[in-house]
Amino acid sequence: MFKTLVVPATALILAAVPVSLAHAQLMDQLKSAGGEMLGGSGGTAIPSVTQASPGNLAGVLQYCVQNNYLSGGAASSVKDSLLRKVTGSGSGESNSSFKAGSAGMLESGNGQNFSLGGGGLKQEIARKICDQVLAHAKSLL
Repeated sequence: MFKTLVVPATALILAAVPVSLAHAQLMDQLKSAGGEMLGGSGGTAIPSVTQASPGNLAGVLQYCVQNNYLSGGAASSVKDSLLRKVTGSGSGESNSSFKAGSAGMLESGNGQNFSLGGGGLKQEIARKICDQVLAHAKSLL
């Protein structure tokens, strides 16, 4: 009787090993992909917006409005006010940080950049960043 229980139990354990290895490999792949989406070099946090220049913040606000991450009225008004404060006019075309921001690149300080482009999970992160950028930009006015 003991032999009849040991053989099926051993078979069950051996059958579970490949599943566990496949699961571990899948989790490693997901962690790697998530790290790439969340900052490039394995970072897992949403980047800080407080180190971005006012020009870059204004550009990111423009990007966020154009991509429907923020509603146009309030965000556009803050963007325009911030641009007037930075450039003396409502245009940021000569400001490289503004251009980067309007292309979806948050310059988060210390030479670190975060691209807001992409779909899926990264799109949800971009929405959160857009909300943070709007709040921070308002505090600068």
